[in-house]
Amino acid sequence: MKLLINEFVKDYKKKTTWLYILLVFLVIIAYNFYLYKAVGVDSFNAVGSLAGITEISAGLGSILVLIMFANNLSQEYSKGTVKFLYTKPKSRSAILTAKIVLAILNYFIFVIVGTVFEYIIKNYVFFKGKMDLGKLNETIAEGYFGRTVLNQLIISNLAGLAVMIFYISMVLLVCVVFKTQILSLVLVMFAVLGGSIIQGITALAVQKWSWIKYHMFDVNLFGSFYNRESSRNLVKSVYKFDDANALVIMLVAYTAIFLIISYIINARRDITID
Repeated sequence: MKLLINEFVKDYKKKTTWLYILLVFLVIIAYNFYLYKAVGVDSFNAVGSLAGITEISAGLGSILVLIMFANNLSQEYSKGTVKFLYTKPKSRSAILTAKIVLAILNYFIFVIVGTVFEYIIKNYVFFKGKMDLGKLNETIAEGYFGRTVLNQLIISNLAGLAVMIFYISMVLLVCVVFKTQILSLVLVMFAVLGGSIIQGITALAVQKWSWIKYHMFDVNLFGSFYNRESSRNLVKSVYKFDDANALVIMLVAYTAIFLIISYIINARRDITID
C-alpha cells in the first residue's frame, strides 16, 4: 500500500498529469459545443447522450493513462527505485505491481472525473436541465439490446475496463523489454493507435484464413461486442466472431501471458545505471 501511495503522489505531482486531465476537459467542451450547434437543445437526445456519457473520458483517458504508464515504467529503470534493487527481485515485482494498480486507478479517475465534468457541461451549460438522472432507468430506444441507460453504462464500461487491463499488460511487456523511454512510448502509441490498421488488414484476410483473427490486436473487439448492436454485428460480419467466447479466451490468455513474461523479465534482468 505504501508503494501505491508513493506512486500515486509522484504521478499527481507532475504537471503533465494535470495537463492530461485538462486536455480531456477541453475535448469534452469542444465536442459538446459542436453538438449544441449541430443538434440544438430541442432535438437533443438526452437518453442516448446519457448512455454514452463515458465514451470520451474512457476513450481519450485510456490513451493518456497508457502514455503515463509507459513513461513511468521507462523512467523507473533509469531514474527510479528499481535500478537500485539488483538483489531484490521481489521488491522489483512489488514496484511493478504498484505501477499496474496505479494505472488501473488512474483509468478510473480519468473516467469518473471526465464523466462528472461532461455531465455538468451538458446539463448546466449547453443543454440546461435535459440530463435528468432519472433517465438512467429508461430503456434506450433502439440499438442497445433493450438495455436501460444504467445497464448500458455498467456493461459497456466493464467491458472497456477488461480491454484496458489487456492494454496495460501489453504496455508493461513493451516497456520491460524496451526500457528506453522514447522507444517505449513510440511502440506503445503504435500498438494502441496502429492496432486498427492491423485489424483492417486482417479483416480482409480472415475471409480466407479464419485462424488469423486470433491475433492480439483483435482483443479490443471484446468491448465492441458488448457496446451496441451495430458494433456487435460488425464484429460478427467483418471479423467473424460469432460469439464472445473466443474474445474472452483471447483477452484472458494474452493478458496473462504478457503479465507473466513481464514479471519474469523484470525479476531476472540487470538494470543499467546511467
